[in-house]
Amino acid sequence: MKIRLFSAAVAALMATASMYASATNVELYGIVDYGMSIQNRSYVGQDSTTTSALKSGQYNGSRWGIRGTEELGNGLKVGFVLENGFDADTGAMKSGRLFGRDARLFVEGAFGHIAFGRMGPEIGCTGPYARFGRWVNPFSCGWGDVGGTLQVISLGYDYLDNAVAYISPKFAGVDATVIYSFGTDSTKFGDGTEGKSSVNRTYAATLRYQNDRMMIAAGIESINQAQPAAREANLDGSFSYNLGGNFNAGWAKFYAYGQYFQNYAATSKTTMFTIPSGIDGFGVMVGVEVPAWGGSFLSTVGYGDFEGSHASNLTMKTYQAALGYQYPITKRTRLYGAVSWIRSDYSKDYEKDHPQATEGVNELIFGIVHKF
Repeated sequence: MKIRLFSAAVAALMATASMYASATNVELYGIVDYGMSIQNRSYVGQDSTTTSALKSGQYNGSRWGIRGTEELGNGLKVGFVLENGFDADTGAMKSGRLFGRDARLFVEGAFGHIAFGRMGPEIGCTGPYARFGRWVNPFSCGWGDVGGTLQVISLGYDYLDNAVAYISPKFAGVDATVIYSFGTDSTKFGDGTEGKSSVNRTYAATLRYQNDRMMIAAGIESINQAQPAAREANLDGSFSYNLGGNFNAGWAKFYAYGQYFQNYAATSKTTMFTIPSGIDGFGVMVGVEVPAWGGSFLSTVGYGDFEGSHASNLTMKTYQAALGYQYPITKRTRLYGAVSWIRSDYSKDYEKDHPQATEGVNELIFGIVHKF
């Protein structure tokens, strides 16, 4: 009798596990990226320096994560993503958070897609809601310190806390994406917690059209800049207008991106133009990817023109160019390499206040990236 009961219990447990496995899909995934960077940097009031270093995440940020979905029936699906970022060369955790790259729950159905948690922004390169980045530049936001769109634009946040995202269904190739954050960074801004007037909130909205050969997107980003430090510096609300896309001609894929922004405290990722009271400006970048020898060549050129929102005598003009090549060894492993250059020209008044500002960077990178 006991044996029959035990056998029945085991059979019931196995049946339940089988039913759960068929309804739920959970996956462990990740990326490991190692490479070398050789840089020469010149400064406004100092001698230039040359450095070489082993780096992680030049092509793709190293990460591991867990994701899963479950079918709820009637066309509904629920899922989650928990993603950790780390430095592969040291093993150190990025941002001091266990799941700093993504911590999200989502629901999908005929109504579209809605998600809650920590996620990447629309006007950026990280996460599934990014509508620019890799879509408008063959180097996305990365490939070392000089490649990518962030050299000529301004970005509010790499990631958003306390966020809600919505993607509409597609109609004739067009969809809309909206993100709102109730508190953009709960660890960086200790005196601004969710629900208080002193917290930075942001929203972004993008319309996108896609077909088999092209993509075009137009989007806006707004940040209310409610932190005490921003108010003391007279930094008004930040706003950016973005337009970009790509076109696949078969023999080559072409990219273009432009941004006009107002009242951001910093711009240009590497040479870094900073004014606490705000910066206005614009940036443009064009690029191309050409298949060759089993891999592809990538190239971009960019230009940015910036000035102080309340101090027009503080200016920077920046020029950027990059050339790279990537070669897939297998579907999950590829080699990459690039040379890139950036030059920034500052006004005399800005140089006087920032004698250590980076004036130019020449960089050579190469490495290997593996996905699992």
